[in-house]
Amino acid sequence: EFTVECSMRADIYKQVLAVSSNAKEMDGLCSEDKLLVERMVNGYCRSGLLLDEDKRNRLCDIESQLAKTVAEFTANISNDASKLLFTRNELSGLPATFFADKPLVTTNGIEKYVICVTKPNSMLVLRLATLEETRKAMYVALFTRCPNNIELLQQAVDLRQEKAKMLGFKSHASYTLDDLSMNNPDMVLDMLNTLRTQLTPMARRELAQLRAIKQADCESKGLEFTDFYDWDLAYYKRTKTECTHNIDSTLIKSYFHVPDVVCRLFALFEEIMQLRFCKVDASVWHPLVELYEVWDTNEFVGHCYLDLYSRPRKYANGATFHIRSGFTRKTGAREYPVVALVTNFVQPTNGEPALLSHANLKTLVHEMGHVLHNLCSVTKWSMFHGTRVCRDFVECPSQMLENLIWTPSVLQKLGVHYQTKQPIPLCIVDAIIAAKPQVAGVFYLQKLFYAVYDISIYHSPGSHVDASLVYNTLEKNVALCNTGGIETIGAATTRQVVRGYDSKCFVYLWGQALAADMFSTRFGRDGVFNQQTWMEYRNVILRPGGSTDIMNCVHQFLGRKPQYNAFFTQIGLD
Repeated sequence: EFTVECSMRADIYKQVLAVSSNAKEMDGLCSEDKLLVERMVNGYCRSGLLLDEDKRNRLCDIESQLAKTVAEFTANISNDASKLLFTRNELSGLPATFFADKPLVTTNGIEKYVICVTKPNSMLVLRLATLEETRKAMYVALFTRCPNNIELLQQAVDLRQEKAKMLGFKSHASYTLDDLSMNNPDMVLDMLNTLRTQLTPMARRELAQLRAIKQADCESKGLEFTDFYDWDLAYYKRTKTECTHNIDSTLIKSYFHVPDVVCRLFALFEEIMQLRFCKVDASVWHPLVELYEVWDTNEFVGHCYLDLYSRPRKYANGATFHIRSGFTRKTGAREYPVVALVTNFVQPTNGEPALLSHANLKTLVHEMGHVLHNLCSVTKWSMFHGTRVCRDFVECPSQMLENLIWTPSVLQKLGVHYQTKQPIPLCIVDAIIAAKPQVAGVFYLQKLFYAVYDISIYHSPGSHVDASLVYNTLEKNVALCNTGGIETIGAATTRQVVRGYDSKCFVYLWGQALAADMFSTRFGRDGVFNQQTWMEYRNVILRPGGSTDIMNCVHQFLGRKPQYNAFFTQIGLD
């Protein structure tokens, strides 16, 4: 309500408009001040301040309803208490560490573990459980959670469409993309359709391979083979990777002990970007949370909280949160940024260490990319600080950093055995790198599915679109999913489509294309540990935040316009 009220402040709009209309005054402003004035004028217009009173009142109602709807939708996911009961045998394949914090109950004289249907638990079960019925039960539970959210999702879509049309836009997607680099839905759809054309044949080949692996596995165990389903994907993808490249996932994790990885990541950032992370004692919201001061040589940069371990009722995904944005006060004094990195890694318990899979390492490094963006940004106004860039660029710096964990020399710096303290052997590193293209078509087709779904529900030609029906249809036709005829409601937990990334889920693919180009072009040429290039990246890409045209910055860093060759090579496409 406060945000809505602020967006309707006609008195402030008149003052800003007076500045904007005064050419002499505008000429005297610095470029960031001019951009602030332009954004504020545009923001008030986009908020509907120029509409007549009746429409403004209706718009205020829509915004208020949207805020409540989105808050309830996300709270339902965070507070979901879905649980499954499994015997130890039914969870065959899961490591001992998985059971350390799982309560036991007795049902009909049989001891069973209580497994909360959270993202961390479900990912482990779907990836490691050898029994198909266990994987199926977890999959169905995961994708039938929060049934009340379907109605809330529909409300959010309808309200946003109504708002966009009141403001003179064809659709919510047209409204949302209007001020981005990819500034209209047709551009986004063209990009997604091009990718879909290339990814679909690749994904079909991969699914056929996984289906054959499952069929052979069933035959070897004397089990009936029926088909290849969604709950088989993570399990047989892992099986294929481990068999093809002789990868032992448990062994790999032993080289990525959370405290060691964090320490070595910070040492790497000091080496390449002159950033020094110093742990400090402070009052925090949980005993496992840590606070760090961040310094550039002798200059203070900001604070960073690390909240890395899973616990009940915690935000379920990896994320980076602004606690305070950086800006310059009227006196010239600097207000420094404070940022919190949140993940859900398995806690160290009963003497068992907290270890990361390579996928977990990717999550940590990705979120560190957001942290660095927020810490390295220096802007006059908080509106432009750090990740407050055009939404279609916001993921790019994180995806840039992800390239580090696919670089052998970096993995050798980060990986050390938690017991022997020996560095990760090159043969294991080579196997990890070689396994990267495995099932890349399926992986990126799933990302593309969410992007297509998102843009489809928010760019419908009519006044109403059935968001759940569109999800189920596209899941089958685009993502090539097979739920075995089971009705799921995956749309009920599409948090990003409802909050923050509505009409913008494509940014993960777009950002990765830019990131692949920047990394391969500059660091492929100059070397991954080249401090001069990293400092140029820090100053040209990260420092401005949203205070300038970010695509001009990318052009400056590359020395040319972006290309997509590196991205296609990265995911295994010609």
